[in-house]
Amino acid sequence: MRQDAWTTEDDEVLAEVVLKHIKQGSTQLAGFNEASRRLGRTAAACGFRWNACVRKQQRQIIEIAKEERKKSKSERVQAQMEGGDLDHPTATLMSWAQVLRFLRQEKNTAQHWASRWRNAERQCNEWKARFKELQEEHGQIREEYMQLKHDYETVSEDYKALVQIMERARKATLLDGGELAQGFMYQIDEYGNLERVEHEEPMERAE
Repeated sequence: MRQDAWTTEDDEVLAEVVLKHIKQGSTQLAGFNEASRRLGRTAAACGFRWNACVRKQQRQIIEIAKEERKKSKSERVQAQMEGGDLDHPTATLMSWAQVLRFLRQEKNTAQHWASRWRNAERQCNEWKARFKELQEEHGQIREEYMQLKHDYETVSEDYKALVQIMERARKATLLDGGELAQGFMYQIDEYGNLERVEHEEPMERAE
């Protein structure tokens, strides 16, 4: 790619190419690409030169080229309405057959997405119903768990109390020398304490 300064001849070639593309309804970028090949410079350099210098010099000619482009476009539209070449790459108007074909395609696309939407909505409702069932099941299991926990705590407390009572009874049955006491009876007071009841008549040994 060239790195030298732009000459008057280079500016003329750039203007000629870009104006041609404007008249034909093409883009300035396409003109920069063509000018790049002809001048041996990058398309970016051509674009920068055009915007910085050449465009200001060719302002009136650019307006004329735009008017010619509008006129040419209007003529193509008129030709298409009168049965011209609809497959031309610059065609801008569709025939009724093309319009109908386009609308059918859009209808099929809309029906396809509507079907997918209905399926997604149905699946969403199914998952909502399943979630509700699991939520209710979870609630029931939680209630059962809380009831079992309460029962376990109650049984555990009763068991501990029973063990304590049995331990107090065991200690109360032993004398200081280790012999079993005879003729005794125990009762539990209102506070859960074990107390010994003495009897005048001898009783059988408590096992």
